[in-house]
Amino acid sequence: MIIATASAVSVVCGVLIGRYAIPDNSAAPGPTSAAPSSSPSEPASKPAPSATALVPTSPTPSTSTSGDSGTTESTVPGTPTRINQYGIPIGYPRTQAGAVSACANYDAINGKLQNREPTTIRNMYASIATPEASKKLSDLIIENDKKSAKTYGVPSIQAPNFGFIGRATGYSVQSYTQDDANVTIWGVLGFGIYNSTDANLSPKEGWATDTCRVIWSDGDWKLDDAGDGPANPAITDRAAEGFKEFLLVGAGT
Repeated sequence: MIIATASAVSVVCGVLIGRYAIPDNSAAPGPTSAAPSSSPSEPASKPAPSATALVPTSPTPSTSTSGDSGTTESTVPGTPTRINQYGIPIGYPRTQAGAVSACANYDAINGKLQNREPTTIRNMYASIATPEASKKLSDLIIENDKKSAKTYGVPSIQAPNFGFIGRATGYSVQSYTQDDANVTIWGVLGFGIYNSTDANLSPKEGWATDTCRVIWSDGDWKLDDAGDGPANPAITDRAAEGFKEFLLVGAGT
């Protein structure tokens, strides 16, 4: 993954693959990505399903009026139909909105620290990605997290003093057909060691993009590839206006 250095710290973050800031000193290992391989086995305890789904704001939701009640029902474009055993929304329509929604929700799973436990990340990717992408991305994420833990001086990024949180905030469609789509997800990531006296290790934040490719397979959009995109734009940049907003459907944990 490409890392850009800014003064004392490399302030690059990828919400999905997990590229974070690495202290800029010659002894520190290079930045990393993260995750496992092989086909996953069912974890002993499954994450509780989340009712939150990210869906595109456009096209405008269609409305229909029920004759008896006079109430108006709104159909949100790209809405998933169900949540799988790992709390990930799945079952998207074969539309551009469905592809965007799939990319956003698949990207979002890595913004939660509890989801980045190796066995969990393997199983999650196996449930939403093609076999090749599942292994590749899981291996990248796990390896990234191991190297980052070493750099930050913690046993693992699951350590209680290591903070990590990512949020997807917008999207841009690069290409779309009924069989595959390439989407850029824009988001913010915060990470670092709480209460650290070392400015290079203390929590910091950054804006960055992730790339996502999904293909239509077995009646749903499956993740076929993903990666860290450019470490921009900042929320204050004019380029940020080019990313469309998501609708939040439901409430999750």
